[in-house]
Parts: sequence; C-alpha cells; structure tokens
Amino acid sequence: MTIDELRIYTVAPGGLAEYLRLAGEVAVPVRGDAYGRLLGFWFGEIGSAHRVFNLWQHDDLQARQAVRARLAALPAWRDDYVAKVHPLMQEQEIRLMEAVTPMARPAGTDHNVYETRLIRTKVGKAAEFAALLRDTHPDAETVVSVGIWTTLAGRLNEVVQILAYRDVGARLASSLAQDRWRAFLARHGDLVDRIESSLMLAAPHSPLR
Repeated sequence: MTIDELRIYTVAPGGLAEYLRLAGEVAVPVRGDAYGRLLGFWFGEIGSAHRVFNLWQHDDLQARQAVRARLAALPAWRDDYVAKVHPLMQEQEIRLMEAVTPMARPAGTDHNVYETRLIRTKVGKAAEFAALLRDTHPDAETVVSVGIWTTLAGRLNEVVQILAYRDVGARLASSLAQDRWRAFLARHGDLVDRIESSLMLAAPHSPLR
C-alpha cells in the first residue's frame, strides 16, 4: 500500500517568495523521484496565507523512513536547502495518509486554483465520512475532486480532500451554488468536528498545475 504524505509549512511573513525559490531551484532538483514522488506543491492564497502545501508519495512507510534518512545525509540537501529554508519557517505539520480515491488530474488547463479541505471527524468516523464523500460526490457538478484521503499518522480522525477549479471566479461561483455540499453536511455533519479550508495556487515546480 502506497503512503501519501501531506506536508504543511507555515512560512514567516515576507519569506514565501524565497521559500518557493529554494524549493523549486534546490529541493525539487535534489530530490527528483528518488526520495519520494512529488504529486503536488502549492502555496496558500486565501484562508492560509504564508502556508505551503506539498504532497509526496512513498511505496510504504518503511520506504519513506529509508529515503528520509538518505536525504538527510546529502550535503546538497543539508547545506544548500535545509540550512537556508529552516530560518524562513515557523511551523511544520505532517500527515501520513491512505488514499480513498485515486488522484485525478484536472483536464483542460494548466493554471487551476486548488482547495484543501482538512475535515476533522469524530473519533473513529474518518473512514465512514470519507466513504460517504467518495460515493455521494456532493461537489461533482462544479469542481474536480483531485483526491480524498484518511490520515494514518499526524492528525488522526481526519479526512483530507483536494479540489480543483479552473480559476478563482469558478471557486466563488461554486461557493454560491454549493447546495449539494451544504445538504451533504446537513445529513452527515454529526460525524464532523470542524472543517478548515484553504485556497491554493500551484508553484511553478508543481506536477499538478
């Protein structure tokens, strides 16, 4: 079973441009696909400004641990990236996740706007809510669901969903027309504690644009 890893970093105000430069020019070239496969790399635009979201895939938990150890030993990673990027960062969050749906690549444009939903469920209810979200498709008429995951480590009892819109206007229009999403939450909201939503833009080096 592959493991997907969502890393969320809070960057100091004023540090985002330099962080993205270091990520695109140093981190991603050094890592390639030898230390986990990069699925997407975004930065917060609305809801979580100064935050960076990057999604990696590993063959399994043991493979992740092994490649992380090898990566940490690389001088190019340690000296050219970590030493320069850590002073820019205020907080790090990591979620190890299992995919509930295969990742879908948005069609028709390379300049989408993305949304991450972090859905904290009641204890033990994440799998049930994720299955309902997968089977009901409450956003299907207005948005592409890139993927749905449940967390294995990091923050437990959480469902993560990434959505794609063709532009900001489409996201705002979707918000005004989300009767099915609101009806879905009205039916199943007893499974949920809270929902955090962030609107994101893809970094230039993100495989998903």
